[in-house]
This record gives sequence, C-alpha cells and structure tokens, in this order.
Amino acid sequence: MGHWIKSLSDRSEFIGVLTLAFGWTIASSLSMALSNLGVAPPQPAGAQTVDPNWLAGVLCMEIPILAMIGLFLRERGWTWSRLGAPPSWRDMLPGLSLALGTALLFWLAQVIAASVGLETRPPDEAVPVQAGIGWPLILAVSAVNGFYEEALVCGYLIAAMRDKRSMWTAIHLSTAIRVAYHLYQGDVGVISIVPMGLAYAWLYAVTGRLWPLVLAHIVLDAWALGAA
Repeated sequence: MGHWIKSLSDRSEFIGVLTLAFGWTIASSLSMALSNLGVAPPQPAGAQTVDPNWLAGVLCMEIPILAMIGLFLRERGWTWSRLGAPPSWRDMLPGLSLALGTALLFWLAQVIAASVGLETRPPDEAVPVQAGIGWPLILAVSAVNGFYEEALVCGYLIAAMRDKRSMWTAIHLSTAIRVAYHLYQGDVGVISIVPMGLAYAWLYAVTGRLWPLVLAHIVLDAWALGAA
C-alpha cells in the first residue's frame, strides 16, 4: 500500500485529497441550495437545522477524514513545516483581528445586499441553529472544523500549488471551493464568502502562516453557534 501511495502523481494526490475533504460537503451544500431555490425536492424536515446531533455528525465525519488525509500525506512525504510555522502566541492578535474583520465583512455584505434591494437571508436564517447547544460541543466542533477547513482549503491547497501554478490561480481555486461548500447559506452567505475566501487565501499565500486563519475561523464558528 505504501509503495502504491508513493507512486501516485502529484495531480492524483491533489484531486484525491480535495475530493475526500470537500466532495461530501459540496454535494450536500449544492443539494440544500437547489432545494431552497425549488430546483430540487425539498429537504426532509429538520435536515437544515444545526442541532447537537448534526454537530456530532460533523465531528464523526471530519476527524476520521483528517486522520486519513494526514496519514496519506505523511506517506507521501509531507511534513507540518510544509504548511508553515508552528502555532505561536504571536498568532493570537492577528487571528482575533482577522475574526473581527471577517464579522464586519459579513455585516457589511448584508447591508449592501439590502441597500440594492436583493432578497437575501442572513446565513443564520438560511440554516437555523438550535438554541441551548452546550459550550463543550460548540468549542469542540469549532476547533475541529476551523482547523479542518483552513488546513485543507488554504494550507494544503496553496502549498501543493505553490511551485506549479501562479499564486492567484491557487487563491481563486481555494475561494471557489470555499464558496461551493457554503452555497447552503444562501445569497448573503455566498456574497460574504467570496471576499473572505480571497482574503484568507491571499494572507496565507503571502505570509505562510496558517494559524491566524485557523484561530479566526474557530472564533467565528463558536460565535455563530453560541449566539443562538
């Protein structure tokens, strides 16, 4: 098995990792988006509500996928250093600042959308969050999902493309994938995710530091879930 993994081309590795990481979320997001538009059959009752069972399902899905991808990439010769410097206290201020800036960006996107007369819904209305979810579960899901997304859609993708394509090609692909698995959030969600994806991918591409992005994502997820 190890010999076969090492014999794979870089392209096969790249497609395989991103398909395993985001194929299921893109398919689910697209299905929900089409259902909301009336193009596809409506989702079953409760399928679009974030509750403890849904969050537990996210953990049960993302943790094994992270483990599989990590083992696969280690066999392929990847090391943590290829994704950038290890976490540091120096990442705290940039990460928290980035979280605040992203939250303001989401708010601004809603204001602009409303000002031009778009019929949009905030992301938390597109996918309502059940009130009263315990903080241990919120923090666990936020930490796992924040790392999962940023390590793969920014860290791995851009590091893998760094010597093969232009920086902006990698940034645009990273943003496109991020938008694809957030389609379920509706118009405002997509409008917000485009500049967020561009900014996060650009920051990682020019600084090589992944952890401010991870911290910002964790804070935003915890805020969105805890606000309910």
